[in-house]
Amino acid sequence: MRRFITTLDELIARPPRHLVLLYSGGLDGTYLLHLLKDAPVRTTALNVRIGAPDDGRAGDLAVRFGASYQVVDVTEEFFTEAVPAAIHADAYYQGQFPVGSTLSRPLMARAAVRVARDVGGDAVGHTATYMQNSTARLGRSVVALEPTLHVVAPFLGSNVTREEKQARLAEVGVDLPDAVHSIDVNPWARVIENGSLESPENRLDESVFTLTRHPVDCPAEPAELSLTFAAGLPVALDGTALPLHEMVTGLNELAGRHGVGRYAGLEDTAFGVKNHEVRESPAAAVITTAHRALANAVLDPREHTVRTLLSTEWTTTAVQGGWFSHLGRTLQRCLAELDEPLTGTVELRLYRGSVSVLRLDTPHGLHYARLGVDFHDWMDDYGYASWHHLMTLADTVRTAVDGDPPHRR
Repeated sequence: MRRFITTLDELIARPPRHLVLLYSGGLDGTYLLHLLKDAPVRTTALNVRIGAPDDGRAGDLAVRFGASYQVVDVTEEFFTEAVPAAIHADAYYQGQFPVGSTLSRPLMARAAVRVARDVGGDAVGHTATYMQNSTARLGRSVVALEPTLHVVAPFLGSNVTREEKQARLAEVGVDLPDAVHSIDVNPWARVIENGSLESPENRLDESVFTLTRHPVDCPAEPAELSLTFAAGLPVALDGTALPLHEMVTGLNELAGRHGVGRYAGLEDTAFGVKNHEVRESPAAAVITTAHRALANAVLDPREHTVRTLLSTEWTTTAVQGGWFSHLGRTLQRCLAELDEPLTGTVELRLYRGSVSVLRLDTPHGLHYARLGVDFHDWMDDYGYASWHHLMTLADTVRTAVDGDPPHRR
C-alpha cells in the first residue's frame, strides 16, 4: 500500500526500499542525502535539467553520500508542453507574476516516475516544505502517474532551518555558500526565496537579480520588436521564424537588458499563510503582454470572458498540483482551442522596466476601423429606436409600476 512519508524520523525508521530523490545539488537535497547515507535504503539522486547543462556538482555530492546519480534533460518537453500551456493561459498566479516551478514540477515528477520504473524504485522523494506549493505539484503528479509509488516529503513534518542544514553539512566538509537564498530556475522564470526575502517588510536586495537590470542601469534608448503569433503561440520574432526555445532565450536577454520582467509578491499556500517570492521572467512578460493584446483584439466579449475564467482556473489548478488531473488536462485543451483564431503580429516597446504595445495587426481583429465602410453601412441600416427601447426596458417598466425611482424623490 502506498505511503506518504512526511517526517525525517519516519523516513529513517521506516525507509522505502529504493528511493528516487529529485536532486539538483542544493542545500535541502544534499542535507537529506547526508542523513540517508547510513540508512537502509538505496537512493538514486535524479537531477532533472531544463535549459541548462549539468555542471557536475550535484553528481559529485550524490556519490559522496553514497547515492547513485542520474541526469535527465526535459528541455524539449518543457517547450513543447509546459510553455505553450502557460502562454495559452497567460498564466500569472493570482494576477501577480508568471508561473515558474508550476511548469517544471510536473515534468520533474514524470521523469522521476520513469526512472523509478527503470531502476525498480518503490518511492519518489522531494525536499519541498509546507510553505511551498511545489509539495502539491510533485506529490499529486507522482500519484496521478503511478499510484503505487510511495511519496517521500520529509520536510513537510520536519522543520529544519537552512542555517541548521548548512551547519550540519559543514561538519562533514560540505560548504554551500550560495545557499542563503533558495533559487529555482527554468527558461520561463527564475524564482528566488528565503533569506532577507522571506518578509515583504524588507527592501528588495538588488543583488538577487541576475537576468534583469535595474531601470536606472537600462539603455537610454528603448528597444522595439514584433512578435508574430499563429493559433495563440509566438512563431516569429521581428519577422524571422524561430522555434519557441530560441525565442524565449533571445527575449530573456533583450528584455532583461531593458529591465523588463521583475516581480515580487505574496503567494498563497495550502495552509492559509502567504509565502513571499521574487522572480525574474523577461521573456514571459513580453510574450504574455503581446498575447493578451491579441486576444483582446480577436475574441468576442463572451469568448473573452470565458477565456479569462478558464485561464484563472487552469493556473490555480496547475499551481495546486493538478497538471495531470482530468480538470487540468481538460482546461488546457479548452484554452488551446479558444486560442485558434489568435493569429497576427504585435509590435512592442521595451523601456526601463516597462513593455507597451505599439501596434497590432490581425486578420481576425474585431476593431471597427479594419471593417471600413462596410461597418458604417451596416450601422446606417440599424434600428436604433428599437435598440434604445430594449436597452431601457427594465428601467421603463419599473418606473411605470413604482412611480418615481428613489433617487428622484
